Amino acid sequence: MRESLRPRGEALRGAARRIAVRRAEAPEAPLVQLITEAARHFDLSPSEEQLLLSDLLPGNPEAAWP
Repeated sequence: MRESLRPRGEALRGAARRIAVRRAEAPEAPLVQLITEAARHFDLSPSEEQLLLSDLLPGNPEAAWP
């Protein structure tokens, strides 16, 4: 069993920060792609990735995100 050295929730916060930075750098990039990349980079669980998707994509996968 693998244990993380990061505090619970830190990976999710890191992923959210990474998405915001990448969105500012490449506003034309599909948000779904940025979320997927961040989820992989921070080794998020499927439920954590789904949380980001549901929070950041309220129905439209290409929804604008401030």
